[in-house]
Amino acid sequence: MHKSTLHNLKLYLALDSDGHYVISKEMKNASDAQWFCPSCSCPVKLRNNIPGEDAWFVHNPDEATKPLLANCGYLNTEIKRRVFILRLRTMIDELETLTATRYWFCVWCKAHYEGEKHCKACNTGIYSISHGDWCWNYNHKENTPEISDHTAININHHHQTACIPS
Repeated sequence: MHKSTLHNLKLYLALDSDGHYVISKEMKNASDAQWFCPSCSCPVKLRNNIPGEDAWFVHNPDEATKPLLANCGYLNTEIKRRVFILRLRTMIDELETLTATRYWFCVWCKAHYEGEKHCKACNTGIYSISHGDWCWNYNHKENTPEISDHTAININHHHQTACIPS
């Protein structure tokens, strides 16, 4: 168990030696008082040495045993939270940075253009794909199976391509 985790885990509720719940900000630093974690029953110490901040309890690493700490709900939650944050940071670091698309290819007009997604030749942007996608498709053309038993016919008045069996 890493001791810094124990020192950084602030508890604001503890049990006194009679088994009653006590709130940290209401406690005065009494040297003979004993407090215990309400989850694992390990001894805790009162920390109130930071001006302007409420007092809190921390597990006492010198008096806590590993088997008792293994069942501490507060400590387990803190460990899971830290693991989650590390995983989240790793996932965020692995994300690609997003960039705005500025270069387009209109698959209808077969025109390359730059700027807003709006082809001036056909006066629409619905048939436009990013230049990067066009390059990827163009470079991977040889891997696509050809449609051998269909012939493409261009229907000019609807500006669409239809496939008719030959």
